[in-house]
Amino acid sequence: MDQPSKITRYFTKPRLAKRYGNTTRSIDRWRAAGKFPPPDMYLPNGQPAWTDETIEKHERASVSNASVGA
Repeated sequence: MDQPSKITRYFTKPRLAKRYGNTTRSIDRWRAAGKFPPPDMYLPNGQPAWTDETIEKHERASVSNASVGA
């Protein structure tokens, strides 16, 4: 029996800003500072988008890095 394939969700800057309780400009600053991964793709309107896999991987790494410094 085949396992169901995982549906990939995409996060735009407004969705990420809402997720983190911040502004879209903060996402830009984090990217410029190297604290946030580059987008996985750009939508037809030019807006960057990240997969849920990329965001979850980034969040896991951020949590593990924060606990090391504690």
